[in-house]
Amino acid sequence: MKESLRLHSEERRQAIVEAVKGVFAEKGFDGTTTRELAKAAGVSEALLYKHFPSKESLYVAMLEACADGPMATEFTRVLTLPPSTSTLVVLVHFLMSHFVLCEDLQKTTMHRLALRSLLEDAEFVRLGAKQFGASWIQKVEACIMAAVKAGDLKATPVRRELCAWFVHHLAFALMLHLHP
Repeated sequence: MKESLRLHSEERRQAIVEAVKGVFAEKGFDGTTTRELAKAAGVSEALLYKHFPSKESLYVAMLEACADGPMATEFTRVLTLPPSTSTLVVLVHFLMSHFVLCEDLQKTTMHRLALRSLLEDAEFVRLGAKQFGASWIQKVEACIMAAVKAGDLKATPVRRELCAWFVHHLAFALMLHLHP
């Protein structure tokens, strides 16, 4: 397959990783062939294997790119806000807009990757929970405590981390319901 544009090795590698997200999202890891991945990336299978020794290594690189992508930057920015009632509202809005009000192709692909992951080995979802779960829970807990202290929220016997996961699961369930 003739390349129309010469890229440096790392640029080509990143372009391949970006190009295969949609294929993995649509067909999952097991349902995708290296031929389909190479076609999506606009490279030969030989060049694909030059950059990634196996389909598994390409999948892992794609997972890592998703974990370090624009969503991670946005998520990190929201987590830097000080614990307060208003930050709690921002966190809930952030999560709902991420899952429910999504019209961005990048986010839609991420959602499809998460859904496909849950149907298969859950590796994509596990990586996301590992990278973002603990910090999300801690921030929501701190905001709930600040809101209770400010008198904006009534203390309940429900554990704060369960409240944080409830918001996450509610947003995710709404996304599932609305997803085509």
